[in-house]
Amino acid sequence: MKKIIFLCFLLASLTSLAQYNPDAPWMQSLQSKNGNATMKEMKDAFNEYWLHHDRNIKGSGYKPFMRWVNNQESQLHDDGTILTNEEILQIYNTKKQSQSNRSITATSNWQPVFGTLPYINSGSWSSGQGRVQAVAVDPNNANIIYAGTPAGGVWKSTNGGTSFIPLFDEFSQIGVSGIAVDPNNSNIVYIVTGDRDHSDTSFVGVYKSINGGTTWNTTGTISGVSRASDIYVNPSDSNMVWVATSAGLYKSVNAGTSWTRTLTGNIKDIKIKPTDPTIVYAVSATAFYRSSDSGSTFTTITSGLPASSGRLVIDVTPADPNYIYVLSATTGNGYQGIYKSIDSGLNFTVTTNTTNVLESTQAWYDLALAVSTTNAEEIYTGCLNVWKSTNGGTSFTKMNNWSSPTAISYTHADIHILRFFGTKLFCGSDGGIYVSSNGATNFTDLTKTIQNGIIYKLAVAKQTSSKMMTGHQDNGGHAFNANQWKNYYGADGMDVAISPLNQDLSYGFIQYGGSLYKSTNAGTSSGGFVAGAPAAETGTNDDGGNWVTPLEINSLGELFAGYSMLYKLVGSTWTQQSVSTIGTGDIDLITIDPSNDNNMYVANGSQLYKSTDKGINFALVYTASTTISDVCVHSSNSSIVYLLTAGTSGQALKSIDGGTTFSNIATGLPSIGKFCIKHQALNANNPLYVGTNLGVYYKDDTTATWTAFDTNLPNVKVTDLEINYVDNNITASTFGRGVWQSPLPTILGTEEFKLQNIGIYPNPSNGIFSVQLGEVIPRKIEIIDLTGKLIYTQNEFDNNKEVTLNLSSISSGIYFIKIATDNQSLTRKIIKN
Repeated sequence: MKKIIFLCFLLASLTSLAQYNPDAPWMQSLQSKNGNATMKEMKDAFNEYWLHHDRNIKGSGYKPFMRWVNNQESQLHDDGTILTNEEILQIYNTKKQSQSNRSITATSNWQPVFGTLPYINSGSWSSGQGRVQAVAVDPNNANIIYAGTPAGGVWKSTNGGTSFIPLFDEFSQIGVSGIAVDPNNSNIVYIVTGDRDHSDTSFVGVYKSINGGTTWNTTGTISGVSRASDIYVNPSDSNMVWVATSAGLYKSVNAGTSWTRTLTGNIKDIKIKPTDPTIVYAVSATAFYRSSDSGSTFTTITSGLPASSGRLVIDVTPADPNYIYVLSATTGNGYQGIYKSIDSGLNFTVTTNTTNVLESTQAWYDLALAVSTTNAEEIYTGCLNVWKSTNGGTSFTKMNNWSSPTAISYTHADIHILRFFGTKLFCGSDGGIYVSSNGATNFTDLTKTIQNGIIYKLAVAKQTSSKMMTGHQDNGGHAFNANQWKNYYGADGMDVAISPLNQDLSYGFIQYGGSLYKSTNAGTSSGGFVAGAPAAETGTNDDGGNWVTPLEINSLGELFAGYSMLYKLVGSTWTQQSVSTIGTGDIDLITIDPSNDNNMYVANGSQLYKSTDKGINFALVYTASTTISDVCVHSSNSSIVYLLTAGTSGQALKSIDGGTTFSNIATGLPSIGKFCIKHQALNANNPLYVGTNLGVYYKDDTTATWTAFDTNLPNVKVTDLEINYVDNNITASTFGRGVWQSPLPTILGTEEFKLQNIGIYPNPSNGIFSVQLGEVIPRKIEIIDLTGKLIYTQNEFDNNKEVTLNLSSISSGIYFIKIATDNQSLTRKIIKN
């Protein structure tokens, strides 16, 4: 639903540096960079750290950084630094201005691909949909629930979580880390932007709504902040608001009109004493602070607390307002202890519990603590799983297991928030939002109506766009079939493919191409493990290919994968296809010419390689200025190749000589990441679509510049694009907002014949088609398959009003017949039985 939005960006003082979560252990060596480390420096520090640590332990913290690198690496400055918050806002505002001034070239109408039912687990060992890191419930109406996602905005339910609607799709950064509802006026809602734990999106301020989230305004400027987390409204004075940020605790006494920093440091968590909001608690990663003047000044409390720590989280309870608990992780991000105060945070005592409730060393990424609102001795912790204590932290019981998705207490791994609202315990994890009404014995998944999937890659069946596959970050492979999403394998779902010969046969990789899974019934159930990475591609600290290992399928249904060499799936084994390695390291991309399976392109870094013998031999044909982010071959002309390069200075390029030389066609594309490019077949104007950090852009042969093609599409990174010619639509996968589809532009292309003059019968046919031409004398008739490949051409015609086409030799399926004169053309669908 479109909303009226009021924008008032205060750019001048929002500048802040951007990098990965500074609390990650390998980031400690980069502290002297003051938040301005380059991607190379961060990767070097990361690689050095893991030479001395076991990355394969569950919860080691290795995977979160790899996910972040994959998101960020194609959108850097030329010097390897990440865009600042100010730059993001400037680019966004420039786009909005250009949209208001543009003349419409092609219209779009994007709609979410949601389905009639929530997703189901049809074979995953760790099912989920996407990360949720903030939750708030209206204190005056328990049926109103807000959920914040790191890259998919804020969502609202008015029916207790049965369904949710998005509220924040059109802003420059739609990540949300904190939510607060004014207890004195439920129409007033505050949200904190960005991604506090993973840095997928940047902090661009605190926003405020006075109508329950229907519209939003920016609040006063908060300078020098890269991440922020929790936010609270004073229940005794609605004008007083506190927010925790990476640059300190900020306080407003005028309902967000302006903010004052009252505590410095990277403040990770804040809480207010129940019944006495003059007492405010705050923690950084290493220190506990207490205020007795409503957060205007703070005192550092050390009594009974650890001398050093890696992260602290806190919670309080109205069951006894004098109680406050601290969950502490060590400097190595493992479990350190539960610390308890019964005198409002003046003194603490460590509990006797020694059970490792974190079960991991990634507390810098996810760590949560909650205290029951009715029993001050009942506390819950979260990291990989939920643990419960009924004796004030003396001992704990494990309540669930991340790899048991069918269990009634399941909440997915990697828990970012646990919080009580009333007597209900809410959990936000990498899989979604879950709620328990009985002390974590049962959890109900509320995420299934929140479209927040962070998707790496997309595949759409050639026969119908109602069947597709997606690879989800930390949530495995999802298939859309029978108007429902089905999660049919786990881990990180990466590149995916659907056979052009069988719309029900799908394949999906996990990270590094370490395992290939399949389904033979469009995800209704898992067909199980197919193949692991080739033995020649694995070794010490080498699980196979790249984090996202490329997977590509040709018109014959032959499946290829790119490691250091190109491989072809034969039965259940990856068989070496290329005679040798292709470039240095692992292959980034594979592209197959849609009109000639023998032509294959492979990208490795900035280098483009070409094969004309189906991937056996490759030759270097072009070296780009930066890393190649995508390659696309024209749907029917093998000489035309399109290419995208990475970074803010990245280009869109076109070759008319099969990839040997390229010219720049990027005019109109903003200076942001460009991730995927797609050519539309069956249209003489050669439409092109590019997925960027700010949605989809469009260009064709009649336009001199790219224009936004994003009506109704959230302001979100588009990771992959697919076109289906049977349904005449384009599908986009996104980083944080799931999958979207739009009809292809109908105002483009050549003028069609009047339909009453053309008839094709029988249709469907066993192979013999009669074409009634009326008064038309065609110059050419072509038959094209669903991939855009030309399979039949007829150029000579008598002056007969009917032409017979014998297509008995082609395979059964759906095809297109294109009838062209010198200045007109008509394309129709035919079916060969």
